[in-house]
Amino acid sequence: MLSDSASVLASLTVDSDEGAVGDASAVFADAGVIRAPSLVRSQVAEYLRKAIVDRRLRPGQLLVERELCDATTASRGSVREALRQLETEGLVTSAPGRGTSVATLTEQQARHIYEVRASLEGLAGGLFAVNATDGHLRDLEAVVDRIADLADDPTRLLAVKDEFYDVLLAGAGNPELRQLLDILHRRVTLTRSTSLGVPGRPPKSIAEMRAILEAAKDRDATETARRCVSHVLNAAEAALGPEAVKSIHVAFLMPPEAVRFKPV
Repeated sequence: MLSDSASVLASLTVDSDEGAVGDASAVFADAGVIRAPSLVRSQVAEYLRKAIVDRRLRPGQLLVERELCDATTASRGSVREALRQLETEGLVTSAPGRGTSVATLTEQQARHIYEVRASLEGLAGGLFAVNATDGHLRDLEAVVDRIADLADDPTRLLAVKDEFYDVLLAGAGNPELRQLLDILHRRVTLTRSTSLGVPGRPPKSIAEMRAILEAAKDRDATETARRCVSHVLNAAEAALGPEAVKSIHVAFLMPPEAVRFKPV
C-alpha cells in the first residue's frame, strides 16, 4: 500500500503551456534536459516546492526519499540536496530518526511571518506606485477584475492572487524584494488559504486589492504602501484571530491600528 506522500507524488502533474498534463516523471522527460547534478537538484526542489505551495503535500506529511527518487527519477543525493534547499526556505523540516516532513507553522511563527510580510509588501506597494509603468497598472487592473469574479471560489482566488503579487512585484522593480517575498508567500500558503476560507473574507480581500490598485493609479506611494500593509494585517486577523494580530507591529514599529484601512 502506498504511503500518503507516495500517493500524492504518484498523482502530481506537470502543466504545459497548452494545459496538457502528464505524470510526475514528465518533469525530467524532456530529452533536452541536461541532467547535471545541480540542475536536477533545482528541478526536484521546484517540483516539491510547487506541490507544497499547491497544498498537494500537506503540512506534517512525511517525505520518503525512496518515493521521491521513484517519482522524480533523480538520485538519492540529488533528492537530499533538494530537501536541504527546501529546509533553508522553511518549507520542510528534518529530525534525527524521524526523517523529513512538510513544515507546519505554529501561531507564533505565522505571526512573525505576517509581521515581516506586511512590512515588505508595504514597501512593494510604495515602490509600485513610483516605478510601475502604465502597462503594469493595466495588468494589475486586469488581474483585480479577474479576482472580482472569484469571491465564491477561494481556491481559484488564491491562485489568481499570486498573479496580483507577480504584477505588483514586477512593477516595484526590486528583485531582492521579490525574492524575499516569494519565500514568505510559500511559507504562509496554509494560513493564506485558511484566511480566505473565513466567511466574508474573500469579498473584503478583493475590495482591499481594488483599493491598492486605485491608490497606485493615483501614484500615491504612501497610501499604496499603507493599503498593502493593511491588506496583510486583515488577512492575518482572519487566519489567526483578532487577539493574535494585535501584537503584530509594522511600518517602523507602528501599531496595527495606525495603518489599518478597510474599504467601505
